[in-house]
Amino acid sequence: MAFTEPEAKVLGALSILDSSHSLTVRQLCRTTQLPETSVHRALLRLSRIGLVLGTSQGSTRWRCTDRGRRAITRPVYSDYAGTRP
Repeated sequence: MAFTEPEAKVLGALSILDSSHSLTVRQLCRTTQLPETSVHRALLRLSRIGLVLGTSQGSTRWRCTDRGRRAITRPVYSDYAGTRP
């Protein structure tokens, strides 16, 4: 499955976090330089296919699943795999 650029950016930003950390949509917007609507759309698709997981800790926070970490390491996404928050 191919990712759109916003999906790859969001997944890349979440993939570098350890499993106990997560980011809000606002933090993802700052990290990826994407508008909120693009981040929401990317998170919706990525969560539907099991690559990210939303957590309810006050405001919703997002983290990458193990499957998501594996997906973003494909060579075609190497530019996105190390996006630092």
